[in-house]
Amino acid sequence: MRVVGISNKTRYWQHYAFSNPPEGYRYTRGLDIPWHVLKVRNQFLAHTKCFLPLKHVDIYHTYNSVVANHRPWVIEVESYLPRYKPMRESHPLFKWGQRRLAGDDCKWLIFTSRNTFQMNRDKLVAAGVDPAKMVVLYRAVEQYLPGPKEASRFTILFAGNGFYRKGGVELLKAFQRLGRPDAQLVIVSTLEVDWGVVPTPADVQWTERTIADDPRITLHRDLGHDKLLQFMRRAHVFVSTTFADPFNNTVLEAMGAQLPVISSNISSIPEIVEHDRNGWLLEVTDRPSDAIADEIAEKLRSLMDSPELLTRMSGNSLAVVREKFDIDVRNARIAALYDQALA
Repeated sequence: MRVVGISNKTRYWQHYAFSNPPEGYRYTRGLDIPWHVLKVRNQFLAHTKCFLPLKHVDIYHTYNSVVANHRPWVIEVESYLPRYKPMRESHPLFKWGQRRLAGDDCKWLIFTSRNTFQMNRDKLVAAGVDPAKMVVLYRAVEQYLPGPKEASRFTILFAGNGFYRKGGVELLKAFQRLGRPDAQLVIVSTLEVDWGVVPTPADVQWTERTIADDPRITLHRDLGHDKLLQFMRRAHVFVSTTFADPFNNTVLEAMGAQLPVISSNISSIPEIVEHDRNGWLLEVTDRPSDAIADEIAEKLRSLMDSPELLTRMSGNSLAVVREKFDIDVRNARIAALYDQALA
């Protein structure tokens, strides 16, 4: 049994993947300084791992982090590399990170989407990284049977703390324009403003007033992940027309619960949602908010008025997950990569 040292499993998808290792391997938490727990914001420290040699491991597997140890390692990536920004690329530490990625200890650069691979490839090759050790490997997501759904109420679900960045305002407008008393909107969000989209004070006031004044809208500001999954099982559709996201794992989790998805034609989302098969990808870049809202409302009406379409798209979400995001599919690929790295 070979041992893979991991840097952390703070996210739900990491818990799932690292709790279900490929055959012949087991995962163990490598011992390093937990900068994320200490709330250190320095990106070099947060995304460089120096593991203490207190546990036997055959290979390290990190998430977005460069390994300083002289031992075989692979890095799984969802954004840019090295993840040291706002450090300038000419900085000696940035250059050191590039050399570590190009070195013999780094066996694979595993990109979580083709979009991320294309975003990084040319710069990494220019820095001396062999393109032959760059691969695309999708995450895995758990699959759930649908739960009981209200027969008289069509449930629309939004989940994401970056409410304004993920298209929350556009969904609220669409829900108002939908004008259906048999529809309800469940929002799981802190309504925070994070990055990418900065709303005006008027937008924030309108959002909070609209949610508070409409009895068909329910807001959950602090909800555990297990409870979110239960909301997914009971909903009819998931909506997140995000304006900026490297991956959006919540969309994938909704598909694992067999929900059709209305999302955006940006970044990695088209690799997750298949347009017209298990949902729709809307154009959101440089497009008026009201136009996006009108299209969301149109797609919601289509699902509400056609049980056949709703059933077909729900089944197709599960099919897409089984084809590309199943744990057995991922483990077969990751085991082959580990085997080659340790050969």
